[in-house]
Amino acid sequence: MTSVVAWERQVGPLSEMIVVSDSRLGGGERWDACAKIFDVGRDDALLAFAGNTWRALPLVFQAVATTRSYNGSALRTLDLHQFARHLESVLNAVLDEAKGPAALEVPECEFLLAGWSWRLNGFRIYRYTFDKDNWRFSGNGTPGRLPPALRGHGRGTRFATIGDGGRRLQGALARDYNKGLISGALDYHPLEYLYRQTQDSSRNEESVGGPVQVSKVYRSIRVEHFAVRTANGLSVSGRPVLPYEHLDLRAIERRDDSGEWFTEASAPQIPAARAALETLEPIMDSDND
Repeated sequence: MTSVVAWERQVGPLSEMIVVSDSRLGGGERWDACAKIFDVGRDDALLAFAGNTWRALPLVFQAVATTRSYNGSALRTLDLHQFARHLESVLNAVLDEAKGPAALEVPECEFLLAGWSWRLNGFRIYRYTFDKDNWRFSGNGTPGRLPPALRGHGRGTRFATIGDGGRRLQGALARDYNKGLISGALDYHPLEYLYRQTQDSSRNEESVGGPVQVSKVYRSIRVEHFAVRTANGLSVSGRPVLPYEHLDLRAIERRDDSGEWFTEASAPQIPAARAALETLEPIMDSDND
């Protein structure tokens, strides 16, 4: 499975929606460099998945194609809460087209859509889980309050997880709040707990691993993806950044001594190393052989 968490983080008088995940895919091998958070062709939303990749990715790709096929969605005249319902219909329509013996297997995957609704004037999170009895994906909006185990004065509002690791993360957060090990607003606590999951080699967390991925949706109707810098190095979309890459991204970084996460207000681009660029040789066309 995986660990995906979305929550509304308070930033002064305003707030932002954060979506984070690990980077591990399974299915016969542990592949710790795979994207799990996607743009859906809208500037107000992000889509993430957890579960069996062979079922989840075709559905993710169709979700992206669906947005691009209708200008009303790309231009957001179809608001987020309407798009969320449309996405449920698309997931089920595509699933109905699966044929063959494997099509009878339960899709062991989940999806999370998070973003800003201009009609509702607020952030929203939708989870899509598979209903075995009706053999269809069912989308549900999460409440405007934290789950009961996480509730406390000033901690926050919206919070949701998918994946087995995500559910364990929620339990760990609630336990440490109750013990007084952490306090105050959620802030970046969910990100720190996900990072710890990726570093945990115990059997309980073997389905979670690789670099963390971090993306945000802002009230200004803008999506931002971050490079992530930890003691393990710099990564983007779950993979290591290559030495010659020039990233037009801000980095979110972890202070190893305190476990705090931070971004600079206006971080410069992450430059490529000129010497590394010069090592790239052009791929020769077959016509030149």
